Amino acid sequence: MVKSTFLDKLRRWRKDKEEQYARAIMEMPAKGTIIKAIPFPGVVLIMGRRRFGKTALAHEIANQIHKVRNVPAVVHLPPSAPQEIKKKIQKILPDWIMVTTKKEEWPKRCVVIYDEAAQTAHARRTQSGAAVELDNLIGVSGQREQLLIFICHHSKKLDPNVVREVNRIIWKQPTYAYQLFERDELTDFTMKASDFFADLRRGRAYTEPVKKLLKKSSLMLDFDDFRFVTIENKLPPYWTEDLSTLFQDISKVGHKAPGY
Repeated sequence: MVKSTFLDKLRRWRKDKEEQYARAIMEMPAKGTIIKAIPFPGVVLIMGRRRFGKTALAHEIANQIHKVRNVPAVVHLPPSAPQEIKKKIQKILPDWIMVTTKKEEWPKRCVVIYDEAAQTAHARRTQSGAAVELDNLIGVSGQREQLLIFICHHSKKLDPNVVREVNRIIWKQPTYAYQLFERDELTDFTMKASDFFADLRRGRAYTEPVKKLLKKSSLMLDFDDFRFVTIENKLPPYWTEDLSTLFQDISKVGHKAPGY
């Protein structure tokens, strides 16, 4: 009988890890719900193409956690956001959601929606004072019982310190270009997400029913259990079209967004 060496064990270990990685990519994703799939506290990153419901999903996550846990939420805007925009957004949100531009105003035990995250947590500013401050806040978010939700089109724009800390990544229909220009570590996962939405679309034209199906669907990577999960979301009851365009002209404040 040949004695197994540590090198043999290392090879088997690496093969097992490769199999685990391949299984996560190739298996059909499980079906989940927002409450069961999203950790609290935790760090979540939502990525995907423009105008496909990333912000709406973040708000519905906050809405459902508020209903189940009675937890308030914060919408974090960049310091450069005009005061007028901040006031208009606050006016159309329920009273359990606070709009702020200051990280020190994030309360304990809350959900933080960090929309357009690349504007203030950009990869090119990873060593800035603001980036270090955000990294520290992420580090203590567990002790402070906070769920931090970062929203960005793709992770290459985002501070790598944020990406490394996430418990979940959620995709809202990434385009084919996203997988071509994504961070190397996430390319396979983004390709999986691209294939998932292509299968949902099944080559059909972008009619309104198809758009609604794609907008309410999400593919999530659970890094804790290393598996993919699908979730569906509706619009939160307070939703308006303006909340998906936080950094654009909001002259249509109060107009209801098309439902899913």
